[in-house]
Amino acid sequence: MIKSLALIAVFLGVIPFLLGLLYSGFIKEEKDNILLHMAAGYVILFGLFEILALPMIWTGQSLSVLALLYGGILIFASAVSLLLHFRRIPGIFLGTACAVKRFTLCIYAQLLLIVMQIFVYLRYQYTNADDSFFVASAATSLATDTIFAVNPYTGAEYASLPSRYVLSPFHAFTAVIGKMTDTHPAILSHMVFMIVFLVLSYAVYTLLGRAFFAYDMERTGYFLVILSGLHLFSAYSERTSGLFLLIRLWQGKAILAGILLPMILYLGVRIFLLEGSRADWVLLFVLMWACCMVSSMGIMLGAVMLGILGILFAFRKRSLRLLFGAAACCFPNLLCAGIYLVIR
Repeated sequence: MIKSLALIAVFLGVIPFLLGLLYSGFIKEEKDNILLHMAAGYVILFGLFEILALPMIWTGQSLSVLALLYGGILIFASAVSLLLHFRRIPGIFLGTACAVKRFTLCIYAQLLLIVMQIFVYLRYQYTNADDSFFVASAATSLATDTIFAVNPYTGAEYASLPSRYVLSPFHAFTAVIGKMTDTHPAILSHMVFMIVFLVLSYAVYTLLGRAFFAYDMERTGYFLVILSGLHLFSAYSERTSGLFLLIRLWQGKAILAGILLPMILYLGVRIFLLEGSRADWVLLFVLMWACCMVSSMGIMLGAVMLGILGILFAFRKRSLRLLFGAAACCFPNLLCAGIYLVIR
């Protein structure tokens, strides 16, 4: 158990932070914000998996090969990041400690709300019919050392790849992380992912609040508390993004709604309003891969959201460059959509 917890801390904590440093080394605003490092790191973590997994699925490679290649690239990239940016790390943590001293009452209230939500995750369990495919697919892949080769419902081999799911292999990501951390996919999904992704979601919302309110901590605190209140009272339907965030955040579609789509909005603000750098464009491109990886809905919704932002700001600023940049970032979505139309 201690070994698994240590590996989880490395692959879901240390490595995303180091990957985020690779991005933040090329930006100016928020470059020492630990929340941005983690958010960017997870975007890279998800996007890289999609880029690696798709060709390996089509060529029939085993889960072990995918885990070995993915883990090797992550460790290599993290080592490079550490060598390049190790001098920045103490300053980042020192800046975080100084920021904690300036927390307002609303920020502490928001932290209490997050702790309460984590307690609910730990104390209770929500089961969902989608687990019979997604969590079962991860467990099946881990047991058979395959990717999309065995039907989790019947145990029989697929006659052909399932077109609805093959382009969004989030279950394979769960299986790979489970293999690398020696953790069963069901435990990883219901205990680890829910807590890690909940904190990550509010990290993205904090970045959004800071961007909306010119880095004003008090207003950002109000924004987060109101947002949490909306989430807590969003159970009027099973399909709201708030309810997805609260009860089923181990599923790819909930990660899309609670983390990645807000991250598109945040990067849109950085690029279109704050005159973001080329690194922001690169991260946005990787984010589109990440949207495709977590859910088939992300293939369309990610492109639609970015397309709307691109059109609005291109019209506002009378800049075709912004429109062409947004269109170029949608290449992963268009590629996956084209593949789907061919294989369906």
